[in-house]
Amino acid sequence: MNKLKLAFISFSLVLVSGISSAVSISGNAQLQSDYIWRGMTQNTGDASINGGLDVEFDNGLYVGTWIASVASGSEVDYYGGYTGSLGDIDYDIGYVKFDYPATEGGGDDFEELYIGVDLPMGIGFSYASGEDGGAAGDTTGFGVSDNLEVSYGFDLGEGSIGIAYGDYDGFGEYTNLTYDFSMGDFSITLGYSDYSDDASTDLTTESDNAFFINVGLL
Repeated sequence: MNKLKLAFISFSLVLVSGISSAVSISGNAQLQSDYIWRGMTQNTGDASINGGLDVEFDNGLYVGTWIASVASGSEVDYYGGYTGSLGDIDYDIGYVKFDYPATEGGGDDFEELYIGVDLPMGIGFSYASGEDGGAAGDTTGFGVSDNLEVSYGFDLGEGSIGIAYGDYDGFGEYTNLTYDFSMGDFSITLGYSDYSDDASTDLTTESDNAFFINVGLL
């Protein structure tokens, strides 16, 4: 068991003893012109509809689920974790399972342990450790790969700009540039994703650079 996973389990055992009864439930829904994840389209460049439900406890613990239309039919994510802060630094540590029900035998399913840190001045870091997934004997799937991402964002008064650079081990590197703003009851994201494929991957993915627009309910 790797050190990051062991630390997460130990941390969780301590937190469980302080679970509070106060709960906040929220939902989300979004239409995407192209579902881009780590620089790669998940729906062969077509539009995708997604939505989710989150349950948050007032001590920082949370659980949730999220579903999206993808090329193979649907993606269903299940996750749980803990958020907190140390002074001006916010952190989020959790575990997520990516499930693809339409894939025979569950060969595309995988899991990740993740940790994210938000620093002052709009700087963020996140690391996802691939823990399990892929067909038996497959060493090239998402589940055995790690992803490191650094981001920076700033407000413009009317909306905000965000830029993120990530390195997905064995797959490639990506840069996302986004502009987020609201219009009435909708949140809108205009973005561009630039992806550089890693020749070491044996997987076939649709990964062309792309512009995209996401529209969600506030």
